[in-house]
Amino acid sequence: MSAPETEVAASAQRSQRNLLLAIRFFVSGGLLTYLIWQANPANIWAAWQRANPWLIGLAILLQMLCIALSALKWGVLLRAHNQQQPYRWLLGTYLVGQFANNFLPTSVGGDAIRIVQLGRRINSYAQSSASVFMERLTGFLALSLIANVALLFTSTNLFGARLVTDPTLTLLALGFALVAILAVVVSFASPWLLGHFGRYLPKAVRNPLQKIADAFGIYATDRRTMLKAMGLSLLFHLLWISLHYICGRALHIDAPLLLFALMVPLTDIVGLAPIFFNNLGARDLVFTLYLNQIGIATSTALALAFTAFSIRLLVSSLGGLVILFGGRGKSSHFS
Repeated sequence: MSAPETEVAASAQRSQRNLLLAIRFFVSGGLLTYLIWQANPANIWAAWQRANPWLIGLAILLQMLCIALSALKWGVLLRAHNQQQPYRWLLGTYLVGQFANNFLPTSVGGDAIRIVQLGRRINSYAQSSASVFMERLTGFLALSLIANVALLFTSTNLFGARLVTDPTLTLLALGFALVAILAVVVSFASPWLLGHFGRYLPKAVRNPLQKIADAFGIYATDRRTMLKAMGLSLLFHLLWISLHYICGRALHIDAPLLLFALMVPLTDIVGLAPIFFNNLGARDLVFTLYLNQIGIATSTALALAFTAFSIRLLVSSLGGLVILFGGRGKSSHFS
């Protein structure tokens, strides 16, 4: 490809990214503006004024614990490749990734940062990519498991908390679970797949893919590591749900924990759609749909969504401090 053609292709990619970013801002901003207008900002502010600050503080601690658990899980996955990384470095790098995810217009920028930082540190972008991907994937599996179990309980009235869920949300949760399972199967089978079909790929593509496939193959045979990772993923999402429940109690929302076990995972699943910016709008809509069913005002539902989001931003902003004071060298970064 000639230089002019390369420039044209790069320009087209930038235009597509800018268009997608504009769509995300329009969808999230438009939906959020509509919900706030419907609820009346004065009512949202009144709900905040009644919040219990001690419970908000507890929720902040839970958010910090969630990030600490994620960094711990990343380290568990790396040890399967005999990569022993200091926990302090893992936590610092994870915080930087969270900072990028929450303050940049993307949901994968933080993962890219972690891959690059770790790849430089261990001189293996294949192992780095595999560890970050598997860290994400186990989280998606746990998320879909909790969402579908909660859907089963709330749709059958097994615990006296029957809720109406739009069929689209139900199909989305089921589809997300199937995609996550398929991704695990393909990842574990990638060495076999590449061995049988890799000859059809150009050598320049096949060689790096082979390294990544080999890295995934190690996870496929290390059941202990995968069980630990799944256990930490489930614990993470249970804490994340509990954080929202505590925020709800801080705002005097009298709702069963099971409702949060359904509402929060569904929110995270819907928010993965590329039409939303940082889950804004999706979170607020899902919270409103479910809390309205038990008599909670839209203003209070939005106050809950804003509170949880603010806590997430507050804790992830620590990543900015790591960037400022953590150093930049590949060998000394955050160590």
